[in-house]
Amino acid sequence: MRIATITPGVRDTVIELGLGDWVVCAPDKPGWHPAEATPHAAIAPTAPVGLIDISSLSRSGSASQSGHIIGVTVDIGEVVRSNPDVILVETECSGCGVQSGPQAHSLGIHGEDPQVVIVHPVGLEDELAWIGPIGTILGVTERAIRLQTVRAARLLALRMHVARYLTQTPGARRPTVSVAIYDPDAESWCPLSERGTQLINAAGGLLLAETYAPGSGVISPADINLVGTWGEADAKSDHPGLRRFLANNVSSPTANGSTWSIAPDFLLNARGPGIVAAVETLLRAIFPAALGANGTPPPEHLIRRATGLQDSPRS
Repeated sequence: MRIATITPGVRDTVIELGLGDWVVCAPDKPGWHPAEATPHAAIAPTAPVGLIDISSLSRSGSASQSGHIIGVTVDIGEVVRSNPDVILVETECSGCGVQSGPQAHSLGIHGEDPQVVIVHPVGLEDELAWIGPIGTILGVTERAIRLQTVRAARLLALRMHVARYLTQTPGARRPTVSVAIYDPDAESWCPLSERGTQLINAAGGLLLAETYAPGSGVISPADINLVGTWGEADAKSDHPGLRRFLANNVSSPTANGSTWSIAPDFLLNARGPGIVAAVETLLRAIFPAALGANGTPPPEHLIRRATGLQDSPRS
């Protein structure tokens, strides 16, 4: 089967189902799947298209939806030239999905040549709920159900760690979190996505601010301040604009008990099965006490402390 995956969540789902060799078209953006490269896949996003005409994904033109935001630019011609048997795409449009039972929460299937499968995940659990239905479409039902079950159980366990700590520890409270993501293309700060809010909440954090407010000097003070650059694949990459912000506004990264850390954008916008690893990584950075003896720091390529900023040039 030849699979075109238009958005990162469905692409990572196909890869984790062990069907990466079937992918003939996939999104290419730093950080979307940093742990696993897919050099065999043709790359889709090239044209600056803000909306995607779902009907044009099907050569037969049988899909009727059009102009739905999917959060990625797509070269439709590249998708069609890859000659896929099935096209998988996530959309922010709730109307694209067709209710097909509790497990296929918003799974819409349109077209016949190729078959266009549209998913509309709303929450973290939704991201995992359609692993099974997609696996069935691709002929690996048992494998998909196993992946879905394991990841769902792990996500529930992480949520329970937070809930148990808060209820059983006298005086315990959720750590406050502020986030600032720098967009180097626009040279401005972009707001945290709804998915980022969900991930931080699942990791036990209480979000205070989801963007840096220009002119305010600093983002809202919090226990944990996460800053990063949009599109970066790991926390070791610092854009000069982000460095200037940190150097000018953070005289001491741990002043008043507040911790400043650098995190890649993809970690705060995780999709597909990778949301579970994202929640665990954020939990280790935001609320390690909830994990007890298992609360080891996250890998530095994912989240690292912002240190040595006092020596950076101010401008």
